[in-house]
Amino acid sequence: MAINLNLKIIFKVLIITFLIVKDSLASTISGYEIKSLIEKWLEKHGEEANINILESLKYPACEPDNIIINDISGNSKLIKVNCIGNNPWQFIVRNKVNKLKSKTKNKQLSNFYALKNFKEKGSIINEKDLIIVKTKNSRRNLFISNKSDVVGKKLKKSVNSNQLLKRSNLEKDWLIKKNSQVTIINNKSFVTIKEDGLAMNDANYMDMIKVKNIKSGKVIVGYAKNEKKVILNTKQY
Repeated sequence: MAINLNLKIIFKVLIITFLIVKDSLASTISGYEIKSLIEKWLEKHGEEANINILESLKYPACEPDNIIINDISGNSKLIKVNCIGNNPWQFIVRNKVNKLKSKTKNKQLSNFYALKNFKEKGSIINEKDLIIVKTKNSRRNLFISNKSDVVGKKLKKSVNSNQLLKRSNLEKDWLIKKNSQVTIINNKSFVTIKEDGLAMNDANYMDMIKVKNIKSGKVIVGYAKNEKKVILNTKQY
């Protein structure tokens, strides 16, 4: 009889202890649970989460509706968690995300043009031939970022697909191109003589250029004034 009584007492003590422990566990919220709440809040607001909370840490239980999470830094780096329930508590946790570095990295990427497919030397580049490639802008002056600088241009050498286009890949734009017809302007005192000529070489603005007088057949040295005009020099050949 005494043994049975002792067993009953021990059993009751175990039950009471279990209920106390259970009630104690139910009346707390763990660091793991708080971390999960913060991560979900950051995700909902489109922010990256990288927080570190001791998961075994215990805080007084708080209903979800009574937990308020705020970004007190303005850049999601400092997050404040506040319980406004019967047992209020609050703390601040650091979100270790280097947003500045991420933005700086994105700023370093620029759009440049490349060929969709291989094209041979002498080919004319059309808009449909181009694709955009994002890369660092450290060599902005080398690669072409403006479509108008490449469409309609002729390749100086063959270029492979996906290869970023450089200005050196393209034939130079000349003000006057070789073999184009021009007007030779010869200013003499009060008289201006205009004659038809043929460009013997390429030239840009005020570059020296040789032109052949179509009427006389003479080759004359002048200077490129615009796409159609060559101003004469006195030297002739």
